[in-house]
Amino acid sequence: MKNPRSHRKKNLLCFVVLALILACVPTTPVPIATLDQNSINLLIQQTADAASTQTMSALPTFTLTPTSTATPLNTFTPEPTQTPFVTFVLVTPTYLQRVQYFRVKHDSQLADYGYKSRTAAPDWTLFPQTPETVPLFVAAKAGSGTHRTTINGAWESYMDALNGFDNKKLNYLKAEGTALFNSTGFPQLESLTMGGNVITLDAIQGGWGRVSTMDYGQVGSAGTDNYTTRPDLVHKFVLVVWSRQTKSTYWTGNTPQGAIYWPLVSSKPVWISMDRLEPFPILPMEVTISKEQESRREPGRDGVLTGNTLSVGESVTITQYHLSGSQVWGRLQGGRWIALFTYEKTGPTFFTSWSMATLPPP
Repeated sequence: MKNPRSHRKKNLLCFVVLALILACVPTTPVPIATLDQNSINLLIQQTADAASTQTMSALPTFTLTPTSTATPLNTFTPEPTQTPFVTFVLVTPTYLQRVQYFRVKHDSQLADYGYKSRTAAPDWTLFPQTPETVPLFVAAKAGSGTHRTTINGAWESYMDALNGFDNKKLNYLKAEGTALFNSTGFPQLESLTMGGNVITLDAIQGGWGRVSTMDYGQVGSAGTDNYTTRPDLVHKFVLVVWSRQTKSTYWTGNTPQGAIYWPLVSSKPVWISMDRLEPFPILPMEVTISKEQESRREPGRDGVLTGNTLSVGESVTITQYHLSGSQVWGRLQGGRWIALFTYEKTGPTFFTSWSMATLPPP
């Protein structure tokens, strides 16, 4: 027979245990903490910053070393295979050269013409002055031939606007025997340029460069794309002359009708021999002031003056170019601009030790 007192103790113990278990169970559900959107954004930003820091630390370190100005860089060593010609630029407070410019050499710089004008040839029977043409070939080899690009419609209107809709200039420009439309006539524009003009390159193959031209599918605007704003894409008509009296070559940027311009456009890729080009000196470059001038906040004759005058003999570092027609401006390390080259009343003028052998069209 079971002991009733022992049975009561057992029941009491079970009740106590059950009470303790129930006491551990929460009476209401505990809500899950809400995620702070600001915290998420902060985490993303911190992660991005960390990735950016790692990426920058993995990049090679570039040290800006001024180039000696004793002699300007007038040589260029091409690669044996086609190489895209681009400039890698890091986003830094220091501006670096973004584009490599080249100037097309004149007749007097070429052995082909005996370092004279082509009109100096004994058998020259045409005009005493002639367009100083330089062919742009369809392949990276001599004798591959030039190319014809049809520039009617909107392209003709654009070229007309570049020349101020001046009928005398346009009749001269579009004539069958004046270089650009030679033999076939307008609107078949031949792939060529003329001495002194500026070009850039998309690629280099052996001793040849693929010329950067306007996009044939997108017509330019004379208000924004002209010789002043884009001398690398809008070129100037250049005449070369041999003076039999002085036995010297000279060239002019004005035809008998005045200054004439045309768009550098081609419906196919075109190439130029690297021997016909002089590269702009590589930047950054330390130069010495040779003509006193006041620096400007923006490049150009109309740029706001800073009140800071650079004296003859002072050294500064050029970090960037700005081209405006035949003018060349240089950006200083502090962001100010100075003139490197312009045509003054006295003639072609260099304002620093920066110089090039090939002069632009006057």
